[in-house]
Amino acid sequence: MPEPEVAGAQEAETAGVYVFRRGKKNEFFTEMAEFARRYGQQGIPRLREFLQDPDWEVRCAALRALGLVESEESKQILLSYVRDDVSVEESAQASLALGDMEDPKVTPLLLGKISQIQGEDLRRALFEALVGRPFEQTSAFFGGYLNSPTVSGEEKGRVLAGLGFHQNAPSGMLASFAANPDEAVRQGAYEGLASRRNGRYGQLLLGRLPQETEPALRGKLYEAAGAQQDTTPAQMAVAARAETDPVARLRAQRAWAMTVGRTSNIEDRRRFNQEAVPILREEALQNPDPGEQRAALQALAMAQTDGAVAALEKISRETQSPRLSRLAASLVQRLQPRGAASASPGR
Repeated sequence: MPEPEVAGAQEAETAGVYVFRRGKKNEFFTEMAEFARRYGQQGIPRLREFLQDPDWEVRCAALRALGLVESEESKQILLSYVRDDVSVEESAQASLALGDMEDPKVTPLLLGKISQIQGEDLRRALFEALVGRPFEQTSAFFGGYLNSPTVSGEEKGRVLAGLGFHQNAPSGMLASFAANPDEAVRQGAYEGLASRRNGRYGQLLLGRLPQETEPALRGKLYEAAGAQQDTTPAQMAVAARAETDPVARLRAQRAWAMTVGRTSNIEDRRRFNQEAVPILREEALQNPDPGEQRAALQALAMAQTDGAVAALEKISRETQSPRLSRLAASLVQRLQPRGAASASPGR
């Protein structure tokens, strides 16, 4: 059948003479990615040329583009960059590009590199690539890794947080590490569960509060508990009232807000308006830490009550920070219809 062969030759020739516009880098890199998606295997020779560019950002963009080409050749090119003697920028980018490929054969290739790599930064990139792979392809490896006595708590915690973020691992597996004796492991489990908004491990997590004496860990625990569907506004209200550390208390209030945002119960929403909203409003206006200001705004936005919307409006008008004013105003614009519809006393 000659027609497909002719069409293929014409397409290959078009890829070969494609002229890239090297203007603003972001636009140039986007164009490179679009080129990879359009021409696939036929575009690899041109992408290879960019791997020799003197600008390391261009080389990394070419590696990302090669990851969009689902072919054996592109896999082998990327795999050849996953080495300790390649710059960490390029080797890490090649690892992440491989991790984003759909071919299940990529997973054993990445696993095969783990024992060969010594550099800490590249190992982190490899693990980041692996945690994003379908869990059925990595469960045996991570099961052994997370239970190995030779792996540090910090490394296990990073893996647990990553597995939670990528939504691949079962929530029950993450929850099984919530009572681990190593603080770093528990923190990773809490961070992973905080990413799972459909989990039902709230009672297990709230039961951990008396054991967590470190305020930073309690803050992580509050965020994980607030994300769980079985955590109630009343439970988070009690926890927020009992918290004495100001940073952890703000996280408890944000978790309380998450539970309030899921309920239509008038009394739960009225109580949040009455107790939490004034505190969160003052945190946003008076706390000198920009991170804590944002946390307060996030809590108000999550609650989605009329009182929270009114507080955001007030913050947008009264704050001395233009950045905070813009953020508060954008949240008001997004939440106003729902906030108005859920009016309750205590505004």
